This record gives sequence, C-alpha cells and structure tokens, in this order.
Amino acid sequence: MKKRLGLALVSVWTMISLVACSASPANQTAQTPQQPAPQPGAEQTAEQDNTPQTGGVLRFARNHDITSFDPIIPATNLAIWTVLNMYDQLVRLSPNGDGIEPGVATDWTISEDGKTYVFNLRDDVKFHNGMPLTPEDVKYSLDRARGGDSNWDWIYPAIKSIDVTGEHQVTINLEAPYLPLLSTLALSSSSIVPKQVVEEKGKEFFANNPVGSGPFQLESWQRGQKIVLKKNPDYWQKGKPYLDGVEFVQVPEDTAKIFMLQAKELEISSNVPFSSLQQLEADPSLHVLVAPFARLDMIPINSTVEPYNDLKIRQAMNYAINKQEIIDAVLMGHGEVATSYLPKVLYYNDQLEGYPYNLEKAKQLMAESSRPDGFKATLTINSGSDINSQMAVIMKEQLKAIGIELEIQQLEPGVVDEMHSSMKYEMITTYYSSDIIDPDEITMFGAAPSGGTNAYYTGYNNEALDKMALQAQQEQDETKRKEMYYELQRIFSEDAPFIFLFHTPNSYVTQKNVHGFQVSNMGSYRLEDVWLSKQ
Repeated sequence: MKKRLGLALVSVWTMISLVACSASPANQTAQTPQQPAPQPGAEQTAEQDNTPQTGGVLRFARNHDITSFDPIIPATNLAIWTVLNMYDQLVRLSPNGDGIEPGVATDWTISEDGKTYVFNLRDDVKFHNGMPLTPEDVKYSLDRARGGDSNWDWIYPAIKSIDVTGEHQVTINLEAPYLPLLSTLALSSSSIVPKQVVEEKGKEFFANNPVGSGPFQLESWQRGQKIVLKKNPDYWQKGKPYLDGVEFVQVPEDTAKIFMLQAKELEISSNVPFSSLQQLEADPSLHVLVAPFARLDMIPINSTVEPYNDLKIRQAMNYAINKQEIIDAVLMGHGEVATSYLPKVLYYNDQLEGYPYNLEKAKQLMAESSRPDGFKATLTINSGSDINSQMAVIMKEQLKAIGIELEIQQLEPGVVDEMHSSMKYEMITTYYSSDIIDPDEITMFGAAPSGGTNAYYTGYNNEALDKMALQAQQEQDETKRKEMYYELQRIFSEDAPFIFLFHTPNSYVTQKNVHGFQVSNMGSYRLEDVWLSKQ
C-alpha cells in the first residue's frame, strides 16, 4: 500500500464491472475470467521463443528491507508484494490489477441480499511444510486478519462471521452488503496461514519464519541486506514457478542500482531514477519498463504539531509548491499533478482543482495565519534517493518565498518510515498506492481518522468525513456512492492534511533475458510467471 509516462486511468467500465461483480444481487456463481490483455509496455516478453525455460535465480534490487513476513503486520509496498509471492488468498487480482480471479477458491456464490458469500476451495493446495490447506485455515486466517493483533483489522468491518460449511468450503457472512469484499479478500492481509503452525509457534516466530502456500518460500533472511526465496515444488499451479529462486537485494542508492545493472549483478531493479532511463534504454542488454501505477506522492503534514494545526499554513504551503516544475525538473515529465488523496482508482475525482501554483494566494494565506512572519520547518526525506533530494531542494526555494525556512533532514528509509508511523516528524516525503481498484482501502488507510493509520499518521480528524467514509462502504447505489467519494475527496483537499504532489509511474529496468515480468496497475507482480532465457 505504502510505499506511472503519465498514469493511465483504468477504464471506468472495467472498474464498474469489477465492483458490480463484488456484490451481485443475484445468486451468481463466479466463473474463471479470461486473462486480461496486459497494459502496453507493462510486460517483458521473449522476442523470439515464448516457451518458458526453467531454472535460475532472479536478483531483484529494491530500496529497503521489510520488517515482517506475517501477512497481518506490514503495510509497506515491498512487504505486501513479497507476501503476495509467498502466500495464497481466496481470490487474487488479475495480472494487470483491474479484475478479480480465483485463487485458493475455485468459485463462489453471492446471496441475493449481498450478505452471504460461499467459497469452494481447491483440494490440492499444500503449505510449504507439506500440510494441506483446509477451510479451517481459511477461517482462522481471516478471523486473525480482522482481530486485535492485526494492523489491517480496519479493512474488514463488514464481516460478521466466517464459517466452515463443507470439506472444501467456507462461508463469509456480512453485517450488511459490502461492495469491496472480493477486492478486500485479494489483499495480502487476507493471505492464508497454517493455523497449527501459528498457534504452536506464536506470532513472533511466524513473523520471521513464515509458512505459506504460494509459489515461493523463505530460504534465508539477512536483515537489511537480502531476502532469499526458493521455489515451492508443491505449488498448485503445475509447472510454476519457473525460477529456482528469487533474491530481493536491498540497494537504497540509485547510483549503485545502475552500476549493478550494467555489471549484470542484477536481473531487475525497481525505482530507477527517471533521469537515468534514457541512458539505460540505450544499453542493448537492458529493457526499460515504465508501468502505470495507482500511486500518490505527497508530503504528510503532522497537524498535531504547531504551527501545522493551522489550516491556512497548510493551504499556503500547498499553493506555494509548484508541482509541475518538480515533475518537469525531477521526474523528466513522468508524472501528473495530484489534487486528491486517492490515486487514480475507481471514483477518482477529476473535477477537483486542488492547489495550483499561486504564490500570491500563498502569501495572502500566510499573512492571515498564526505565523505571518514565517517560521522554520523540517522536511524529512529518504537518503540515497535522487528524486527526494532534488525535490527537497526545489521545495526549499519555493517555500522561502512565503517566509518558511526549510531544513532538509536526510535519513535511512527504515528510519523515515518509523518516524512517520510514530508521528515524530513535521513534514515527510512519502507515498502510498492502492492494492485494489475500489476506493475504500485508500480512503480508510489515508483519509478517514477511524481507519488504520490515523489519516496516514497526520493526526487529521474530521468527524463528518469519517462518518461519510463508513457510509460509502455500504452504499448500494452506484451513483450515490460515486457522489460520496467525490465529496470525501473535496473535503480532504480543502482541509489539506497533505501537500499533494503528483501521480508517478513505476520505473523498472531488467536484463533482456528476463521474461514474463508484468507489473499490475496496483504495483504488484507475480514472480511465478517470470523466467530467464540463457544469455
């Protein structure tokens, strides 16, 4: 979740179809959907022979390490995308992220009132330790995900109970119709864990010694350096994964990633600076991938700390930052100015004006604020990120024009994440992305005070917004639901708990012998589909 050339908005009709499928009013049985066509430029395929080859280890550079393999704990993107390659869920996102398809569940039916979902399970799924995956494991895992030990309990409010109703069947009963249910069940937090292992070993042990049923399993973990996964020989998708293993290598420095790619010490690197893409694209052994991504870059403002509890100051900073200048100078044009707390998912409000660059308006708001003569401020950024560093320098100059003297504090990514989640900061550079196409997840995660993160760790509190966000979860009328999300975005924008920056794509560089690597619009990837050709 947390941590896009321009971000391509998913077809409204595709998204509406997905949500309609999530709460069909008739007793419908889900069918295995056709595989959607991949987004142009979002998949690397073999130029000659498309027959997958088996074997090899994929070395994959990422910015930082994860903190836990327990699906109900982490909320960072790297952890989520790791979990999705190690565990199964009842249903899962389609490869490009725009639909839902069967996972451990082969099919499901939805009652006429939209409050009962019956899932029929595969009978050939085994955990990494050889134990069969059972309906009891499904019930246990989902009850655990919505329980008190979970960091994701806020996303399951509509579930009343989960029952084992057959040898290979589970039934989910809802308090009220809940349109995002199928999307929610595709989240990493909905991953299925072995009840016996967790109960016998405990959650602390499990966080470091995970047992899933997905295509890859943990072989070793050198904290702060490398995660080594090996293939699951008993994976239920016969013939997959093609790779023998995956190494997630922690490489926070942008220059180091580029060097390692050119030296063929990596097969894939994520988060490659846009300023380097043209240079790398000229290398005949490399492939550059710029993939659409439902992501929002922003600067959360800690509104519990003075003077950031002053609305006029938050609004003034928004008007004073020239986002387009940053996009052009730092992202090389690969971005779009943001106006909403939502990434470009279902019901994204494209009518919001947001905060276009307006220095005079910013100065006027500062003059009317509690600090008309300005003040000193601290912006915390990730060290090693060229994008963050360049952006901070531009912002420092722009905020100076309204009397704000900005100090730039550069720290390791893990330290920055901890400061953010513990609200020990003033302003901080970060982003989040949606794991599903429905707006409910990001609304509860990033905007609603009663969600799981205290409005993305800003301390923002608007009771009217919170109440509407909860009502929108249950609204059955599509037009009314859209209107509610449009209004939620308007309220949040006006209250300005963030400096809204931009929507950016995902940037990856791979070796030319990497095939089948596709990044969904939600940023996730299925590494069981990836294979390496001989060089």
